[in-house]
Amino acid sequence: MVVRESFPLLPSWTPIVMYSILIPFALIFLYGLWRISRKFELVRALKEVDLRKLRRGLIRVLSQKRVLEIDRGFFHALLFAGTLVLFLGTLTVFLETDILEHLGVRILFDGTYSAFELIMDSFGVLFLIGALSFFPTRDREGKILLLGLLYIGVTGFFLESTRIYAQPNAASHYSLVGYLLSGTVGPLILPFYTVLWWSHALLAFSMVAYLPYSNLLHSLTALLTSSLEEEIVRFPKEPFRLQELEDVEEIKLGFEEASELPWYEKYMLAACVKCGRCTDSCPANLTGRPLSPKDVVQGLKVSLLGGTYELAEDAVWSCVSCGACSTACPNYISPFTFLMERRRSLVAEGRIDKKMGELLNGLRRYHNSLSVPQRGRLSWIESDDDPDYYLWVGCQYSFDPVGKRVVSKLVDLLRKAGIRIAIFGEMETCCGEPARRLGEEGMFQEFALTNAELFKELGVKRLLVLCPHGLTVFRHEYPKVVEDWDVEVVSHVELLAKLVREGRLKVSRSGELTFHDPCNLSRFNSVVEEPREILSRVDGFREMGRHGVNTFCCGAGGANYWYQTGEGTMAKERVKEALEAGAKAVVVACPFCYAMLNDASKGMNLEGFEVLEISELLE
Repeated sequence: MVVRESFPLLPSWTPIVMYSILIPFALIFLYGLWRISRKFELVRALKEVDLRKLRRGLIRVLSQKRVLEIDRGFFHALLFAGTLVLFLGTLTVFLETDILEHLGVRILFDGTYSAFELIMDSFGVLFLIGALSFFPTRDREGKILLLGLLYIGVTGFFLESTRIYAQPNAASHYSLVGYLLSGTVGPLILPFYTVLWWSHALLAFSMVAYLPYSNLLHSLTALLTSSLEEEIVRFPKEPFRLQELEDVEEIKLGFEEASELPWYEKYMLAACVKCGRCTDSCPANLTGRPLSPKDVVQGLKVSLLGGTYELAEDAVWSCVSCGACSTACPNYISPFTFLMERRRSLVAEGRIDKKMGELLNGLRRYHNSLSVPQRGRLSWIESDDDPDYYLWVGCQYSFDPVGKRVVSKLVDLLRKAGIRIAIFGEMETCCGEPARRLGEEGMFQEFALTNAELFKELGVKRLLVLCPHGLTVFRHEYPKVVEDWDVEVVSHVELLAKLVREGRLKVSRSGELTFHDPCNLSRFNSVVEEPREILSRVDGFREMGRHGVNTFCCGAGGANYWYQTGEGTMAKERVKEALEAGAKAVVVACPFCYAMLNDASKGMNLEGFEVLEISELLE
């Protein structure tokens, strides 16, 4: 019977000395684990993990789903797979050597031993390839950690080749790399085998002990964030519910110091790996604004661990709340959560500029985001009796001349398809989204409660929403602040796609068109395929490089439409991308995207370039 020998070519005292030395390393590791658990409130977060969430987390981590979507993601998957299998292999050896052998049981013998050697060598190669591929792109700490991993991997093969050279057996040729090197490396290493073995073991112990203090911490915490966080982007949790509020003095809005963050935001910080995907996808950063989501997360993480960090206000106000950073993060961290939380505290302290103040004052006085009287709002549309849907137009299209054309067209299309529509007219106010994105939580909830009461009075059961910003708050955020919310919320894009699919509407437009996915439609509501059900029927449709959940923000989100006026850099970037795709028109499904891209194209003096609302493609 061929079996795996324990501690071959080593003195008999090796196990006792090794486990004695292992104790202080284990204590350092456990202390680090306790430290990060306390600082990031990981135990509190663990209490929220049930079997369903754990299953979701395991699928995400093991599949490396988001990791594989990026450059070098394949090599990270190799490193991850190699590390996981080598760890499980080491655990198997420990189980057999230190527990099962004493019970007279062996699991690594004959066929199982041969398979074990083959698997370990194969994944050891993957481990080395993965580690080598990342070396040029890592910072100083990352390079040191990778050197350590490479040393452990290479010396592991050297030790194996020496063992095969000195003590060959019937399973030796299954150790692919060790067997290949045994004739050349084996004789050279044999005199130094014990020294090399101890260097290999001590470095492995050191790296495990250092793990909770290093950038490798994410290997312990990624499963937690991957289990608890949703696939689509969510706005930060409400700090209170106005319906239940009794003592205003007890409210804590946002944070100034990282230690003031609630547990459900602290724990995310522990999973950051400094990969920078959030910053690479951030439209604010890519267009020159002073915001790096990676720096925000790392800064807050350092602050929680006792360092110093101040989140600059210009970085906070640079965010367009597009959710790109959250969608890009392989560990499901949401950097924009921290920026929105900080806005809450800045607004509560009155630290806002004139334009932000004008927006909030206009919302208070006029109950809409354009600061115009409500009189005559949507008076040009009549309501049907016994409506299938109540149509929520949104502030932008309610008062904008373009909006009158778009809304009239949409209503005509729906009625042609047999859909009865009612409107709210002057009763339609702001949905509250601009206030919440700016950081005025109380005002948002006031709008939510007022609108919910209106819906209840009118008996609204199905709400058709034209603005994706409104879609997000009605579908995902109202249910969290309004008791007994029972309204089905549908995007006009979803309904139009359904009607096209059923043959009740048809595409009447052709030409070189592309589609700009609104952030709130794609990232916050996963409405990606529906617009393409319509656009795929257009001869000449082509995609931009950044589309779907990887879309590029127009620049209006996060209330930027009101206080970053006149900039338009992101919108111009998007128009350039449409031109690069060979499009002569860009189709939108959001009133803010329409305004931003239309203004940008005019500012760029483009002749013959159009911005179209998706309903304008149909008849």
